[in-house]
Amino acid sequence: MATSTNTAARAIADYFNSPAFHAPQTTDLLAAIMQELMQHGQPATNKAIIASVLSRLEGEMDQSMLQGYRNLLAEIMGKTSEEQD
Repeated sequence: MATSTNTAARAIADYFNSPAFHAPQTTDLLAAIMQELMQHGQPATNKAIIASVLSRLEGEMDQSMLQGYRNLLAEIMGKTSEEQD
């Protein structure tokens, strides 16, 4: 049983590390979120962008999109903490 679990885990890891896996670019996701915020007349603040990313994370089912949103959130949170220093 442990061997099949290790094999499955290895296959999943190999897929996400392979060129076949195409996570969306964080810049594309950020641009889409900012455009959506502006269309709704909301300011594109860090708080609004983070809230939008979290909302999308909760409803997304596609694994590559989830990873893209995670990457974007990590990037935004890193920049936000740097700005406070």
